[in-house]
Amino acid sequence: MERKGVISRIVESRKPLVQDLPGRMNFEVEAEGGCGVTGFACSVPVRGKHIFEPSKQMHNRGNGRGGGIAAMGFDHNALGVTKEVLEEDYILQIAVLEEVVMSDLENRFIKPFFRVDFSERLPHIDDYRDIPGMVVRPPEIRRYFVRVKSDVLDVFVNETGLRGLDRRKAACLCCLPRQELHYT
Repeated sequence: MERKGVISRIVESRKPLVQDLPGRMNFEVEAEGGCGVTGFACSVPVRGKHIFEPSKQMHNRGNGRGGGIAAMGFDHNALGVTKEVLEEDYILQIAVLEEVVMSDLENRFIKPFFRVDFSERLPHIDDYRDIPGMVVRPPEIRRYFVRVKSDVLDVFVNETGLRGLDRRKAACLCCLPRQELHYT
């Protein structure tokens, strides 16, 4: 399939994700805040704590939406999975303010679409107030190692006209459920 055709079909496949959103909103740039980036490169494995210190300055972007870190080069042993799972699966992490919604969320948005090879609740300290400056309880984080189910991928490639695309590439595009993205 030609690159231009793939791009067009990808854009078309994503339209349902935004069709019910309100029209373009006008935000004041100053009110919206910005995003910070911290990065480092090295030739030996390092622990995540080494990116934590420089990232503390970005804990809040100024708009109340918090900040985040993206990383790569994970060690499968440190994550408690096999090398194959780390190389072949997607890491899906979900943050929730109330853990009681997790069972319903999994049944509606994860289990119908993904094969879950491993999941865990990320460890955290017992009382967030033990961290100086932490005034709001952070969300609970659940980590999943998932693969798109074959039947879900088949439906996706047929509906979007991406049948000629490599299945691994199609799976990358298919990872978001084609439903409401906000869980209420």
